[in-house]
Amino acid sequence: MKFSLSLLLLTVLTSCGHFSKAKNPKDAYSPVLGFSEEGKKFEAKVQLPKVFKDKIPLVVIVHEWWGRNEYMASRSEMLNKEGYATLAVDLFGDGKVVETPAEAQALATPFYQNAELGIGRLSKYIEMAKKDPHVDASKVYVIGYCFGGTQALNLARSGYDIKGVVSFHGGLGSSVKSNGIKAKVLAINGLADPMVPAKERASFEKEMKELKVNFKVVNYKGATHAFTNPKATEIGKKYNIPVAYNKKADQGSWKDLLTFLKM
Repeated sequence: MKFSLSLLLLTVLTSCGHFSKAKNPKDAYSPVLGFSEEGKKFEAKVQLPKVFKDKIPLVVIVHEWWGRNEYMASRSEMLNKEGYATLAVDLFGDGKVVETPAEAQALATPFYQNAELGIGRLSKYIEMAKKDPHVDASKVYVIGYCFGGTQALNLARSGYDIKGVVSFHGGLGSSVKSNGIKAKVLAINGLADPMVPAKERASFEKEMKELKVNFKVVNYKGATHAFTNPKATEIGKKYNIPVAYNKKADQGSWKDLLTFLKM
């Protein structure tokens, strides 16, 4: 009789999902996220700090128009050291990385012609990342550099529910007409950046005020486009384009970011 009751109890527990011979869930954990679209593969990996407790905030990083290169990986590592989980996304697909402005422009142009392209892909990445067992889904931030900054701001304009977005020397104009922005916003610009002129900065601030957004704009004197990228000066000289590294603005804007993430 005792044997029969034990067998019955085991059967009930197994059928209800309370008993399983499966391996520890941690053994099955995979930080790689991915989806397919327009015949391309889009993949990104959730990177975690070496040491952390409980669930942690996630910072999604959107690349420049060159694609997800080593520079984005370096920013991801810097944030990991600060205690954040990171996801350096690939918006172009198939891990495409280019070197010339002509190639980069060809990849970026569709996103400027159709803002929904970037919004849709970023949303897919974020929704998958929120399911990561180490991520605090209520504390997701999106930051972007140049092209990536524009994509981050467009996501905010779409009304997508995230904690905050940060644009580093990104274009501030957009075809997205927002009815409301839930995220707090930080836009960091260079006052000498011909690609983000004074008129565009003023228009952006007006837009944020009219939408009653919790926002802040930081402008660095003497900094031109791509001022956070250590290779920008070399690239600017090689292709005769107005980009250059500015150490003071780079270090200052990094501190601005860390302060913003803790607010």
